[in-house]
Amino acid sequence: MTNLFLVPAGDPTARINFDRTVRQPVLKKELSSQDSAMAELATGIPGEVRAWGTKPGEGDRHVRTWSRMEPGDWVLFCFDGLFPLAGRVLAKEHSPQLARHLWGEDEGETWEYLYLVDEVRQVDIPRLALNQRLGYEPGAHVQGFARVNRDLDTDFGSVEQLLEQLSDKGHQLRLAIEAVRAGDEMEAATLLDRLGEFTEKQLRKEVEAYASSEKPKSVKQLVEKLQRNRRLVEKLKKLYEGNCQLCGFTFKQRNGKPYCEAAHLQPMARREANIDVKDNLFILCPNHHKMLDYGSLRIEWDASGKLVGVEGGKATPMTNKHVTAPAGKP
Repeated sequence: MTNLFLVPAGDPTARINFDRTVRQPVLKKELSSQDSAMAELATGIPGEVRAWGTKPGEGDRHVRTWSRMEPGDWVLFCFDGLFPLAGRVLAKEHSPQLARHLWGEDEGETWEYLYLVDEVRQVDIPRLALNQRLGYEPGAHVQGFARVNRDLDTDFGSVEQLLEQLSDKGHQLRLAIEAVRAGDEMEAATLLDRLGEFTEKQLRKEVEAYASSEKPKSVKQLVEKLQRNRRLVEKLKKLYEGNCQLCGFTFKQRNGKPYCEAAHLQPMARREANIDVKDNLFILCPNHHKMLDYGSLRIEWDASGKLVGVEGGKATPMTNKHVTAPAGKP
């Protein structure tokens, strides 16, 4: 079983160390100067390596967590309300000497339970998305170096797949924020729809994490716009009772709500101006949404002024309760 460890790095000293030995690779000549089996391993492999460590913790609790770590496990770093970077464990070693060489001491202690990390990748996972996926309380925070107590390979296929899914959530949130700033409300609405449900309080925290340089007033305005766009999608879903406008399919989620997705009539990439958001959004099942985005499905008006889905030369009438026909259509 592959483990995932959550690693806070938010205090000022940790951030300095993080920037020096995780964001940037450790110089192998710096490691080779130390009498350490882990350092010797690092200097003998190709590619870059990063280094991190933990103090023993109260009652040696971090030592017990560290003892569960094996090469091939993953670590996910956390600060500022986000999980920005992940990496794979290459090796570990208890070495106060090497830790002091890399990071010095903090009130007489050092981060002596070390591990080397490679395959470091930017993931930018929102805290709320991680909590939802792992079954934690929405407001839960990482309190210290911790192992996720689940068989992630069984539950999600692999830790890598879980990280990829969660990273996509972070990417969607960033794009939604950028869309609001650019005035592209239709894009923001559908991007937020893919993120799942956020309360205003939760959304504000996630936006602040991604827009920490923004003044509070700007963050508040951004949240209000995102909330408004999400409400538009929710209204349309309610209007169609969660059913696909093209085929009528839906299914009940675990929370009892029908599942459907918001899709664009005009693809987001076209960035066309003056398109009414309401008239550019459709409620579809997952299959027809993907067919619209990536397949041969088209949504258009037929000669009689009805909306139809056209695929493989066949036109299927669509349920339409909200889209206004363009000028010239009956």
